[in-house]
Amino acid sequence: MDRRKEVTDNFQNRLRDGIVLLDGAMGTELLRRGVPTKLPLWSAAALLEAPEVVQSIHADYIAAGADVITTNTFRTNVRVVEYPGSQHSARELTLRAAELALTAREESGVPGVLVAGGLAPVEDCYEPMRVPPTEALLAEHLVVAKTLQESGVDFIFSETMNSISEAVATAEVSDSVGLPLAMSLVCDQEGNLLSGESLTELVSSIAKYSPLFLAVNCRAPEVIDVALAKLSASAGDIPVGVYANGIGKPDDEDGWKFPEGLDFAAQQYLEHAKKWHLAGAKVIGGCCGTTPEYIAALRDEFIAR
Repeated sequence: MDRRKEVTDNFQNRLRDGIVLLDGAMGTELLRRGVPTKLPLWSAAALLEAPEVVQSIHADYIAAGADVITTNTFRTNVRVVEYPGSQHSARELTLRAAELALTAREESGVPGVLVAGGLAPVEDCYEPMRVPPTEALLAEHLVVAKTLQESGVDFIFSETMNSISEAVATAEVSDSVGLPLAMSLVCDQEGNLLSGESLTELVSSIAKYSPLFLAVNCRAPEVIDVALAKLSASAGDIPVGVYANGIGKPDDEDGWKFPEGLDFAAQQYLEHAKKWHLAGAKVIGGCCGTTPEYIAALRDEFIAR
C-alpha cells in the first residue's frame, strides 16, 4: 500500500474511534529538565548537547498516552542552523532529531504511535512581517521536508504557521516529498492568523492538500478558544484540533519562565480541553509550558487504555 494512503487511513480510523492525542512541549520541557535553550538554536541545541534528554522526553510523552510525537525540528531549518561559523547543517540536525523520535517509539513497545516531522516557520513564529518570499520558503522548507521523508517519519506537521504564504509553501513541499500533511496555526485575539489573514482564507488555500487535520496552537487557552471557534466554522470536513500553551510565559533570555506551583496546572488545562472537545476538536495536545503530566491528564479523560 502507498505509504501516504496507509498513514492517512490509519489516522482517519483513529479519529473515528475518538480523540487523537498529540504530545506536549519539547523546548520548554528541555528547559524544565535543566537543558539550556539559548538562541540561535534554541531547542535544537539539545540535539548536540543532550540528545538523551530529547529521547527521554519523547518516551515520556508516549508513556503518558500520546498517539503522536513530533520530532525536535522546530529550529533545525537552514537559516537557523547554518549561520556563519556553524559547523552543522540543517540536514544533519534534522536527521538526528528524527532518529531520536523514531528510537523512542521503537523502544517504547507501544503499538501505533505516529511520528510527525515538524516544520516550523523559517523565521519567527510571532513575526509574520519577517516571512521571506515564496521562492526562499520553498527552497528552505524542502531541505527539511526531504530529510524528514528520508528518515522515515509518518507525516509532515507544519507547525505554528502565521501566514498563508508560508503555510502553502510547507504544504507544497510536503506534497512534493510524498508525505501526508497536518498543520497548526498561530492566531491573534480575534482568531485571525498573526498576518491578519482569516482562517477561512487559509482553509481555502490548504484544502486541496487534504490535511490530516488543522489545529490552532501556541497561545494562551483563552485566545485559543476564539481561534478554534473560527477554525471549526471554516474547516468543513477537515478535522480540527488544538494544543495551547500551559503554565508560564515567554522569556527573552531563556525562552520560557515557569512559575511556582505546577501541581494543578494539568488539571486546569484539562478543563479547557473539555470545552475544546465540545467545540469540535478531535486532535488535542499541548504547546509551550505543557509537560507529560498534561498529556496523561488528557489520556485519563478522553482515552481508556
